[in-house]
Amino acid sequence: MTNDNTVDPTRLYRRRNVLKSGTAGAATLALAGCIGGGDGGDGGSGDGSGGGDVGMPDSVTVPGIYDESGATSDVGRPTAIGSRDTVEYINENDLFDVSIDHPNNDYAYEVPQAQQYYQQYTSESSPPLIIGWGTADTEALAGTVAEDEVVYVSASYSANLVTEEFPYNFFGNLDYTSQARAHLKWIADNDPEATVGFIFSNTAFGRSPVEGGKQYAEELGLDVAPDINLPLTANSATTQLRQARDQDIDYLIHQNTSAPMRVLLEDRQDIYPDLTVCGLTYTVDERVVQQSPDIFEGVRYVNAFRTFQGALDSGGMGADIIEANFEREGRSMDNPEVAQLNYVRGVIHALLALKGLQNAAEAGNDVTRGSNVRQGMFGIEDDDMFGLAEPFSYEEGDRRPTMNGRLFEVTDGSLSFDTSVELPRRDSWIGL
Repeated sequence: MTNDNTVDPTRLYRRRNVLKSGTAGAATLALAGCIGGGDGGDGGSGDGSGGGDVGMPDSVTVPGIYDESGATSDVGRPTAIGSRDTVEYINENDLFDVSIDHPNNDYAYEVPQAQQYYQQYTSESSPPLIIGWGTADTEALAGTVAEDEVVYVSASYSANLVTEEFPYNFFGNLDYTSQARAHLKWIADNDPEATVGFIFSNTAFGRSPVEGGKQYAEELGLDVAPDINLPLTANSATTQLRQARDQDIDYLIHQNTSAPMRVLLEDRQDIYPDLTVCGLTYTVDERVVQQSPDIFEGVRYVNAFRTFQGALDSGGMGADIIEANFEREGRSMDNPEVAQLNYVRGVIHALLALKGLQNAAEAGNDVTRGSNVRQGMFGIEDDDMFGLAEPFSYEEGDRRPTMNGRLFEVTDGSLSFDTSVELPRRDSWIGL
């Protein structure tokens, strides 16, 4: 990034005060109009069970379970920082009438550790909502969070998590399979004679989009090659690239994180330079592109929210939040370790929590109860997360937040927006 992105502290100060006195003040007035003084209000039970006006608590606990040192920490750490920063912004700027406590831990991408932290949090404070991380741990906890009625906003975009079986799981992106479908739709429209393949880590996360993606590729008339495995911890991809070359794959759909993506692209130069790699949401970010622009050149990418620079350029409240966070923490906008799209991902997760809580409060319901916050999540309709994402909507029976994919291409060392792909909202795709 250039020096044009240097934060003006004076401007940010003015912005924060406008937000605090305007947006937050409006929210406070709305809450005051629908929340009683603690006696249950007219017609309210006062027990926090759902209907009627209830008093507000002094604080609400929203824990976080993050990967900051494990196999996906290359993308997990900036996401965690974005969520923590934004919870602090919410509290400092009174965006919610109740202080949000955010205890959080690094589970190092170990499912048993995530389960342990979940048990710790739920036994200590009975939180209405938790911000989580990976696919394997989120799916392992999904039945439990449903039984406990804890809303779980995770960074796993597995289609399995939006089935009726797991009614308390929410996420803020195109699901993994639909990310793959967006790439496939673009390929079918632009290169219909192409052969496509799927490369992924042999994990719940890696396998998530493969079955549904291959079905859609066949529906589009694309030739589909046999699957290729690339571990999260891979330090070489020569064997995998020879497989792709021998199978005449034109486009390789890659479900992994940025670390194995870099390995794949480094080896591509020598083994199969004509191969186009189409990465899903965790495979590319500004950091890796800036570090290795030559090997990332031509890579295609999909997401439902903006890059870091795109977020700043949006000019909305989301940009204000990010800029204020960086100013408060004394961070440089030129540091790609944090100033990248995964940070935006973390901001969005915190905003989803905020909006679910706000909607529950505005309905006059107890915000410490997960069932009420779950209903609050369905109040998120055509919401672009303060300008950071494609509009999100959640409905009972269809918790896919969007079916719009934003396609990017790495060009001249920059992750550049290319086009949007709108996918059909098929009921048969829920869970697939």
